[in-house]
Amino acid sequence: MDTLDWTAKWADYTPEKIAITSYDSNKSYTYSDLNRYANQLTKKFTELYIEEGDRIAVLAEHGLDYIVLFVACQRMGVIMVPLNYRLSQREIYKLIADCTPSLIIYNLSHQDKLEQLSSENLKAISFDALRNYYKKPDASPVKSFEIKENNPLFIFYTSGTTGTPKGVIYTNKMLFWNSLNTSMQLGITFRDSTVNILPPYHTSGWNVFITPILHKGGHIGMLEKFDAEKTLCLLELNKATLFMALPTMLLMMQQSSVFKKVNLKRLRYIISGGEKVPSELVSYWKTEKNIYIRPGYGLTEAGPSITSLHHKMAHLKPNSIGKPNFYLSIKIVDKKGFQVAPNEVGELCIKGDIVTPGYWNNSVKTNNKIKKGWLFTGDFAYSDAEGFLYMKGRKNDMYISGGENIYPQEIETQLEAIHGVDKAVVLSVKDDKWGQCGIAFVTMIGEDLSVADIRAFLKPNLVAFKHPKYIFILDDIPQTSLGKVSRKQLLKYYNSITSNP
Repeated sequence: MDTLDWTAKWADYTPEKIAITSYDSNKSYTYSDLNRYANQLTKKFTELYIEEGDRIAVLAEHGLDYIVLFVACQRMGVIMVPLNYRLSQREIYKLIADCTPSLIIYNLSHQDKLEQLSSENLKAISFDALRNYYKKPDASPVKSFEIKENNPLFIFYTSGTTGTPKGVIYTNKMLFWNSLNTSMQLGITFRDSTVNILPPYHTSGWNVFITPILHKGGHIGMLEKFDAEKTLCLLELNKATLFMALPTMLLMMQQSSVFKKVNLKRLRYIISGGEKVPSELVSYWKTEKNIYIRPGYGLTEAGPSITSLHHKMAHLKPNSIGKPNFYLSIKIVDKKGFQVAPNEVGELCIKGDIVTPGYWNNSVKTNNKIKKGWLFTGDFAYSDAEGFLYMKGRKNDMYISGGENIYPQEIETQLEAIHGVDKAVVLSVKDDKWGQCGIAFVTMIGEDLSVADIRAFLKPNLVAFKHPKYIFILDDIPQTSLGKVSRKQLLKYYNSITSNP
């Protein structure tokens, strides 16, 4: 039995324990089921001449079939490529052309997006057909596989909000050390249960709770699409102990009509990240539900369990992403690569077995990002005298106006501190006079503030050169499929306004 084959081990220890449940189909698989179905799937893939190192692209929502596929692929050394089913057909084909899969697996609801694949001589099969195979009784022997720690397990394509998506390679070694990191921080055991609402095409949809809980022999509930009210009810009904959601999702949940009615006393922690976690959000959940939200930091290229803010420090260190987790090293460096002093801003770098070996088919990008084992994240950060980390924003987001370095996140924090402002996003654009200038987009909560009111609030709290040149008040901030701010859409909106006379 392979030491990295957690499913096989739990199928031996606790075969009848429920491993995964779909709240969409109301079906569950035990650890014994999951182990047996994955074995059946390896037989099918062998028949299709799929071998170690081959890629299987997947166009489907998260669910039971996806978990079975994960276990089978890991055993065979096959690389799973979860595709973003919300992309256009043209964008999906670009990713397929990049990863050159030996097989494409899809949900029938997405079949129309693959209609041109027949001309490309690519094999495709639906999860429905695959399910009929892996559930079919078959007593023939199963081939023995060795799970190698350096074998790639996933290729995750980045969201591409700032450019062409890049395929990040995720290995078994990363999987193991990330799971250990997460379990150490949160004390995960076989008694834990979660409700997963995150999509499969991001690392968070696998490696925040799904794979660590599989490692520990716990229970995973699956919901294909996030719904605030349904999620709250499922957290109560299934006595979930751990939960991960983006700040936007948590805000939608607390605004739900059932928020104050549900009993979430079994919920030990909520993990949040991906965007800045407002201190007001943390306070609200603690006050109303006595639930701790633990902000943290992670990225596709590492972890994603990189830092965590202990729940008892949430009010003492507002807006901090905490301290580095176990089994990794971090440093913050200046432009020349020298480590900066506390409270000085620099680029955050990460080293350890949780760092990707590189980008698929992109050695140039790999060499630019990973130097002597250190991943240069492209995120600006600083640490205080006690070692707590704070983000200042993406390196690409920082802009220079009149010779001054300006970090959008600092301005966003000041804007969101204004009573009545709900959400703020600051971007930079070219400026004839200053080189670059800031533009801000804000939404309101029950207030009728004008742009002049917002500027009046900023005046005593922010030096003049950091003030946005333009401020736009919107009904909503556009989001990506994962609930992050869509900067592309905001810039498109700005350009549409300024291009018209």
